Amino acid sequence: MPLRRWTRTARLAYAMRNPLGGFGRVPEGPAQTLRDPWPGDAIVGEKLVRNQTLFQGELRNLQHRQWDHPAWPDAYRRWLQSFVWLRDLRELGAESARIKARSLVATWIAMPAADRPISDPSITGARLAAWLSYYEFFAAAADDGFRKSLMAALMMEARSIMALMPEEVQGWHALTALKGLLAVAVAIPDQPEFLSRYLRLIDNAISEQFLPDGGPVTRCPEDQFQAVRELAEMLSILQLARLPLPTTLMEAANRAAPALRAMRHGDGGLMLFNGSAEQNPLLVEHVLNRASRSRVLAASLPETGFLRLASGRALLLVDAGGPAAPGHDKTAHAGMLSFEFSSGRQRLIVNCGASTQRGWAQALRQAAAHSVLEFADISPMVVDATGAVIKRPKITRTHVTQDGAHWLQMTHDGYQPQGGGLYSRQLYLGKDGQTLRGEETLHGGTRADFCVRFHLHPEVMVEQVENGFLLYTQEESWLFQSDAHASVEESVYLGGPERVATLQIVLFPTLPPEPEPPLVEEEESAAAVENGEDAATEHAVDSLPEAEDTGVLEPQDTANDTPPFIPEEPSVPPQEDASLPPLPEEEPLPPLQEEPAAEQSRLQEEEDEYAPIMRDPPPADSVPSLLAGVAHLHYTPRQNTASMAESLFAEQNRTPAAEAAAARQARKAEAARASSAEPVSAPSSLTPQAALQPPLCPPIRWALSLVSE
Repeated sequence: MPLRRWTRTARLAYAMRNPLGGFGRVPEGPAQTLRDPWPGDAIVGEKLVRNQTLFQGELRNLQHRQWDHPAWPDAYRRWLQSFVWLRDLRELGAESARIKARSLVATWIAMPAADRPISDPSITGARLAAWLSYYEFFAAAADDGFRKSLMAALMMEARSIMALMPEEVQGWHALTALKGLLAVAVAIPDQPEFLSRYLRLIDNAISEQFLPDGGPVTRCPEDQFQAVRELAEMLSILQLARLPLPTTLMEAANRAAPALRAMRHGDGGLMLFNGSAEQNPLLVEHVLNRASRSRVLAASLPETGFLRLASGRALLLVDAGGPAAPGHDKTAHAGMLSFEFSSGRQRLIVNCGASTQRGWAQALRQAAAHSVLEFADISPMVVDATGAVIKRPKITRTHVTQDGAHWLQMTHDGYQPQGGGLYSRQLYLGKDGQTLRGEETLHGGTRADFCVRFHLHPEVMVEQVENGFLLYTQEESWLFQSDAHASVEESVYLGGPERVATLQIVLFPTLPPEPEPPLVEEEESAAAVENGEDAATEHAVDSLPEAEDTGVLEPQDTANDTPPFIPEEPSVPPQEDASLPPLPEEEPLPPLQEEPAAEQSRLQEEEDEYAPIMRDPPPADSVPSLLAGVAHLHYTPRQNTASMAESLFAEQNRTPAAEAAAARQARKAEAARASSAEPVSAPSSLTPQAALQPPLCPPIRWALSLVSE
């Protein structure tokens, strides 16, 4: 490999020798032209006729013979040099569009070989495929000189791909480069080295792009879309040329297409994780139909780390995996454990998306741009100057389904080294898709300056009501409630073609109240009881002279003291006082025993409202009050009340597999108790170190319930 890098310049110079100067024979035209299966945009074509480019909503002037500029964004440079905009001119279809296409291609092929920007084989491959796909549109009626120059350019630039591959490009871009090489191999069959080199490189490019479950190695849904699109084009070229289909290519398409289907929302667009955008739903469906005739949807993506939880009309898409493997992690986002939620064709809770602009791209990689817990000054992963991840959190997940309902528990330790603790997120999706509930906890942390963000889709309208926030869509209304402090703040959405302002719901933790200091009299009484003395008698003897001096001993002055002075008590022998220690347990008055019971009952009802147990969802035409009419509750200590974590997985323990896991966990806990004096009781997914330390603040609980359709 190093030897190839040392000889790169020499190999590239040899490949770019012009065949018209005697280096081989140049055919007069392609033996086989291609068909670009993707639709174009006539508006973009019209702008090009007027010497303007419209890319990602930004209008630029098209300069003659200028194909690169340091100030251009990388995405725009790739788009301009790849000539994929030929489909936009073809979509316009006017004679002016044909002339403009021929003029721009002639400008490119007229450049000296040494001056052409061909260092990126993926751009070159896209350009070669575009030239051959629209050859009939702009070159078939041209003069012989133009057509021969075009065929010479096809041969030279195809050889440049052979000289630079496979070192210069990775991921789905490698598939783009090989697509261009395959297109030239079909167009010029007299040069067999093109096809043989393609067949030699394609297997390795596919194995490096896809994981065993068919998902992308970069964990980016948009990369998956682009890769499946390249596979579909290569299959189309091979079928058009009636060449045998490589087995690896067919198997990759059959695995990758179901994985791509699993990454879509109900509206047909892609989920927004790790630098992905929605994409046009019609184009995504078109790509899937071209890549595979089967409409199978992947049930799970264990290696990729995405979970798809569907129930009724509701769909929950969760990022339950860590950053991509080294070498493929430069677009990894700190959105571990984040999720997106949609109902029908409407997205409700989303992530912020992605951007090709440098500033926005860096900002959108942070946890704050995702629907997940985040700290303002620390990140769950650390990246270097090149964008690669150098500190990776460890992820755990447990997913259980029963009768259409879903339980999901996840953790990551990205915040643990910085004092944030082990982050645990528990989610429950009801069997009819009308309830989504969750709990956010930091175990063993020393910081409570975090928040939990829920970014809303721009089409969702928010109204604050007495018991939470109503989220309105075109078809439904949902009620969002939480027992934490909540506020609505501004956000931004970059999942579509343009940046759009939107809103987000932000939850802040509530710290438990400071314990009240005990009364001095109670401390003295407890100390006296431990010493075997009569605290009541001693208090009475000490206070008697003071009462005689004042001459007043009013009952209201001693109503709050413990216990009141009774003159007959000092005559009790001290030996009998030794039997009095049980008295403090009998001291509280009857009303004080009834009040905690009533409070406990109220808290139990409130806990039951949040605990996602298996039960029927609330009626669609009613507004459930999960918080008894209070929008935000402060933390109140609970006694003898099961936590949401226990209730969340109550049904999970009924399954045989879960019972076996619980038995194994019980044996481990028994062994731990035998070797340690401190008992350990923690969820199975938590590390023992974090489980031994209770949360600094109570868990944040929230619920999203369907109100009306």
